[in-house]
Amino acid sequence: MTNKQLLKQYEGAFDGWKARLALSRLKAMGFPKRDWPDLMQELAILIIQFDYDPDHATGATEQTALYAAINRHMLFLMRGRCRSRQRFDRYLRSLGIHEDGTYFGPEPCIEVDYALSMDVEQGIASLSQFDQAVAKGLAAGMTKAGVARKLGCEWNTVNKAVRRIREHFEEMGIDAEGLR
Repeated sequence: MTNKQLLKQYEGAFDGWKARLALSRLKAMGFPKRDWPDLMQELAILIIQFDYDPDHATGATEQTALYAAINRHMLFLMRGRCRSRQRFDRYLRSLGIHEDGTYFGPEPCIEVDYALSMDVEQGIASLSQFDQAVAKGLAAGMTKAGVARKLGCEWNTVNKAVRRIREHFEEMGIDAEGLR
């Protein structure tokens, strides 16, 4: 979209000098051209709501006051974009991704500890039928209350089974907390 086309969209909504002022501020502040139509929409709302009162302007002209209002709004948007970019960069670093896109840290794959999985299978197989049903329900993502409903028992009964299962795995030398 050309500058003329962008300015033409606001003809009749407010004075043309106001639209040209808004567009000139977008250019001067370095916003990417692809963002100008959306930013002009925001500025159009600001311009329409702008109420120049010469008695409270302390000598400023309407153009100067509008210029200041547009600058304040654009700086607010720039700070928001900067904060979003900083949060995104921190998130990428927490994942182990450098600014240039390279990855550092352990390989991003799931390593299966087959010995542990066999121990867990043995541990589950040596549980009572009820405790096995509780373990399988919880492993499937059900809540304790959901398991209790499915098995037709009280929540406390399932809670006691969970304690027994944990103790059973701890006796086998398997960290039950690590299995979550």
